[in-house]
Formats: sequence, C-alpha cells, structure tokens
Amino acid sequence: MREIKFRAWHKTYDLLCDVVEIVFGDDDNYVAVENGEYIERWRFDDIELMQYTGLKDVHGVKIYEGDIVKWGDQPNGHESPIRIGVVELNPDIQFITNAGIFEYGRFAYKETNKYLTVIGNKFENPESLEVAE
Repeated sequence: MREIKFRAWHKTYDLLCDVVEIVFGDDDNYVAVENGEYIERWRFDDIELMQYTGLKDVHGVKIYEGDIVKWGDQPNGHESPIRIGVVELNPDIQFITNAGIFEYGRFAYKETNKYLTVIGNKFENPESLEVAE
C-alpha cells in the first residue's frame, strides 16, 4: 500500500512545508505543517496542497504533485529532447512536459521512476521548466 503524505505551499509566505495533520471540523478547517521546530496551522485558502505519488526518483527523493522532474539524460540514453515535466495527479500520475503529457505506467519502459530526477518544484523553481535548446 502506498504511503499517504502531503506537503503544502503557502501562497503568501512562499514557503513549502511537510503536512503533519489535516483537520476538517465543524468550525475549524486547517492544515498543520512542520515549519522547522514549530507546528503551524494554515488555512486551506492560503495554500496549495500536494500529495505524495508513492514514487521516488533515481536518488531516492520522494516525488510529489508539483515537482519538476527530468528524464532522458541517463547514461547510454538517446532521447531528444530531454524531458522536463510537472507531476500532477489527474486522477492518475501524469507528467506535463515540453514534449506532451505522459501518463505513469504508459511509458515504453518499466519502472519509470528509476529514470526520473526531481530538479525542483513549480513554486520554488519555475525556471527549471525552461528547457535549454
């Protein structure tokens, strides 16, 4: 079974944190995040919530929605262009790339995540989506 985890991007603070609790109550709805040594409560209106895909990249980095990944640059690889894409769950895992939309599991090779490298996320590193020609 896949590990269920989330992280949140605060739109005003420009801050990415791991989610430790999601609360839906009658009067109080919030996300509790770990911000260094502190646990803070953020309102849903102030954040972008991103779910863990259950995948890890070639370096063991967990891949979340909103991450920017790249592939096609492995040793002995001959892909052109090198693919760079944003990870989305829609409802399945998709990579929205410079060369189209790729759905996880529909690649020509197995174990796709073994070929992916997380190079940032769309909030902190939008420039990573730019592909050098």
